[in-house]
Amino acid sequence: MATYSINCASCERFVAADIVCGVASNMGDADAMYLSESSTYWLRCPVCSEGSVKIKNGGVFPVASPAGPIRNAPDDVASAWKEAGLSYAAGAYTGAEMLCRKILMHVAVERAGSQPGKNFVEYVDDLDTAGLITAGLKPVVDLVRQRGNTANHDLATTTPDEAAQTLRITDHLLKGIYELPGLVTP
Repeated sequence: MATYSINCASCERFVAADIVCGVASNMGDADAMYLSESSTYWLRCPVCSEGSVKIKNGGVFPVASPAGPIRNAPDDVASAWKEAGLSYAAGAYTGAEMLCRKILMHVAVERAGSQPGKNFVEYVDDLDTAGLITAGLKPVVDLVRQRGNTANHDLATTTPDEAAQTLRITDHLLKGIYELPGLVTP
């Protein structure tokens, strides 16, 4: 059976999905539909058996979330992080930015002792003061705050690249705060 490589949105694994059915862009040879990038494929994940569709332009739906799990994160942080990734996957890039900003605030309160209701710049300062931001990367983490502020207060939309970068920064921050310390046994 022919396959097509995807990131499965259901099980979050990179797989060679089975092409269950294909519709060629032209009505030629039936085997050509498996070879043509301009075909639509119905796919089945070999791990979880869930389905996806690859459309003619190469897009695969549903889109896999770029926000993988963060080990040792509290349930509320893990839930908000998953929602940020699902927002991105659904094309709600501005929503993903706003959720990353919200996660930044929550983590500052929970782990850096910030008080709720502060200005967001103070949350970044508190994370830095508590040593939760890698040396020299405060401006990078502050980008999450800046983009989240724009997403929250302005009508301008966020681009996919901006949202992907914000998710990546937030991912590194969360892994540094929750996941990496869990690798060391006391």
